[in-house]
Amino acid sequence: MVLLVIPTFLSAFLLFQIELIIAKLFLPNYGGSYLVWGACIVFFQAILLGGYLFAHAFLKRLGTSPYLKVHLGLLFIPLLFFPIRDFHLSFTFYSLPLVLDIFWRLMVTIGPVFFALSTMSMVTQSWLAASFLKESNNPYGLYAVSNLGSFAALLTYPFIFEQYFTNTEQLQIWRVLYLILVIANILAWGLIKTKEQPIEGENASASAVGISQMLRWLCLGAAGVVMFLSATNIITYEVAPVPLLWVLPLGIYLMAFVLNFKRNPWCPSWMVRFIGPVIGSAVLMYFLSQKHFLPVILVIALLCGLLFIICMYTQHQLIKSKPSKDSQMTLFYVMISFGGFLGGILTSWIIPLISNTLIEYLVGLFLVTLMVPTVLKKLPLWTQCLCVFLVVTAFWGWPQLVHEYHLGSFVLLWLFVWFSFFVLASDKKFLAFVLFGIILATPWLESIWQNEHFIIKKRNYYGIYEVYDSSHGVRVFVHGTTLHGIEFIDPAQRRLPLGYYSPLSPIGSLLIDDAFQAKRVGVVGLGTGALSMYAKPGCPIDYYELDSDVKDLASKYFWYLEDAPGDVNVVLGDARLSLNKSPDKAYDLLVIDAFSGDAIPTHLVNKDVLVEYRQKLTRQGGIVFHITNRYLNLEPVLAKIADDSGAFIAVKDVGDQGVNMRSIWCVLTWDDDRFLKLITKEDWQPLEISPKDQVRIWSDDYSTILPIINMGELAISLKSFKPLTW
Repeated sequence: MVLLVIPTFLSAFLLFQIELIIAKLFLPNYGGSYLVWGACIVFFQAILLGGYLFAHAFLKRLGTSPYLKVHLGLLFIPLLFFPIRDFHLSFTFYSLPLVLDIFWRLMVTIGPVFFALSTMSMVTQSWLAASFLKESNNPYGLYAVSNLGSFAALLTYPFIFEQYFTNTEQLQIWRVLYLILVIANILAWGLIKTKEQPIEGENASASAVGISQMLRWLCLGAAGVVMFLSATNIITYEVAPVPLLWVLPLGIYLMAFVLNFKRNPWCPSWMVRFIGPVIGSAVLMYFLSQKHFLPVILVIALLCGLLFIICMYTQHQLIKSKPSKDSQMTLFYVMISFGGFLGGILTSWIIPLISNTLIEYLVGLFLVTLMVPTVLKKLPLWTQCLCVFLVVTAFWGWPQLVHEYHLGSFVLLWLFVWFSFFVLASDKKFLAFVLFGIILATPWLESIWQNEHFIIKKRNYYGIYEVYDSSHGVRVFVHGTTLHGIEFIDPAQRRLPLGYYSPLSPIGSLLIDDAFQAKRVGVVGLGTGALSMYAKPGCPIDYYELDSDVKDLASKYFWYLEDAPGDVNVVLGDARLSLNKSPDKAYDLLVIDAFSGDAIPTHLVNKDVLVEYRQKLTRQGGIVFHITNRYLNLEPVLAKIADDSGAFIAVKDVGDQGVNMRSIWCVLTWDDDRFLKLITKEDWQPLEISPKDQVRIWSDDYSTILPIINMGELAISLKSFKPLTW
């Protein structure tokens, strides 16, 4: 039994390790987009489905014992490609849409090895079922082992592998483990004997399972995947698209499989009984997160808690509906995998192109409602009207009446939602009808919950952009939860840059005082184009912007680019690629102001990219990094990078005052005269490496956010939150 458990666990471990390693390697090539992970997941699900179909078809055609020879050969084929051959992925621009380009690159790099690994769980379960081992009566236990291996990979990656090993070292470790897997399979093949089994025709096997049963497996498989991917989108969009935050929802999804598919399944009855109120609470959390009443760490915890209950419910329904015959087991997994693939396509490929909101989260909940068993055929009319009234009051009336945190109103809100969805759950059709209505009304409801009237709201593969006029007389440009810029609506005042870029800000005062005597300035990240106001006839500004939609929004809805007093150029494309094409020593000042989520993408803040930046600087030039961040402290990262390159580094933090919003900027220069002027006349503070900082220097081959998470800020947000305030 151990010879089957080890390959099952190890193959799943390797499968999910390579997902995380490769997805992280791909991030820099796609501007750190939060959807890179979702796009990678779709590929992994597609290959997983292909592996399941392959194993299902050949196991039925050949039988278990003959297929094992095919299985061993399949494990050796990837050695001709990856992992034996080196994995090369350089910064290159892509011509296909993001998700299609990722799919193609993954296919030609790790496709063969991923395909071989994807067949392993199904093969070992069939192997066990056909063996003389006493555990052969319950092969589904190995599926729990497989998911436990996947969970172990997710848990160890951000805390061990990403923390202590470079990407190259991670790949080397992965190669060694793959060879161990091959050896373990050879040992198992030589020592575990199988019974002679009659070969069932594929049609005979499939005919024993009804279409409705297969559709149920497919829908449950899709619901779980849509839920964990949409929760991932919300969480990473709030903070940053990094493996540490990728693993939370996926780990919850896998743990639900482990608990439900193990030898003695575990799923508390209350999770099934109260699935209606849980769905209602999840809908409420979706809208409540947009109010920003609750600390972000509490929002993430609540989203993850609700995701766990929902995944436990879907996996419990799957194990309850498993086929009665072991011969139908492979079809069971094929349908689950097919549902997961369709769920991934819907979440990562389709919805981002047709919706301006993260509505995939509500779509996942809608799929779950379709799987809720009906207790009553139809609710009485008065009960339907009462539930609709409570739902309308909760999702339309409450956000218009409550504009600040108040525990009493929160309790009343949760009671309304809990009671109405508990009653609705007894009539599945009416529950689905109500949830479908909420989905249709989501764009309108979001403007109510956010208390803003959007001039435009646009979504693409890089995020959701919102432009609106606030009650303070300014136009606001928001990307997710990150403020990209603001501008006075009054034409008489619109030439004054505001917010992070005001004349009082570190970057504003630096450009006004012309500390670097700049004749040309390069800016990575356009936003609203507020820095254009500092352009001069003799000092043009070149913007490097990844997303063409940002340029369109900045040009159409803001006036900074149009009213700039000097020449302004916008270069579209990845900043690293575009800068590399620009002439050397072209800039006296480079401003790094690109954000993905709430942080600068890691490939724009490391020692390797600093070498590229420096080639574009004049001898006395400098680089300024915008590091304002709620959750990550980038100062020690930049201090290590500056020390490695021999640069002087200083930081300046200016708080809220007048038209200025608090912002933190770091400047690097290799000119001691410029640096001396900054710290003596411009109030910049020298930044030194603290002995307490355990940050390893970042490079293209290594980065991790774990040591730089601003635990103090998170603690303050929780401490200042007063949940008992009535």
